[in-house]
Amino acid sequence: MSAAGDEITEWLARNGRKTLTLEAARQLAAESPQQWYVASFGVKGYLVGKMTLQKYSARHILVDESGEAVVFATIESAKVFLRIELNIANPHVFNY
Repeated sequence: MSAAGDEITEWLARNGRKTLTLEAARQLAAESPQQWYVASFGVKGYLVGKMTLQKYSARHILVDESGEAVVFATIESAKVFLRIELNIANPHVFNY
């Protein structure tokens, strides 16, 4: 890993991607199933992403094909998505 990057951004670059779309998230989850999370996105709902210890980046958040964050109405709906789509059974939940 470079000093300027983080493992997720570098994974995206190695795999010819710029954002964490559903297709990219499926591939990344298969390779690295740890540290996925659900987090509050204010009044809009909840986001799904993957943690890194280096830095926060918008590239760590699941986005749709237009690059907009995928937002879930409830924590449970985000957890169901992670379980069904990415085979992530126990994501971290940040509900602050």
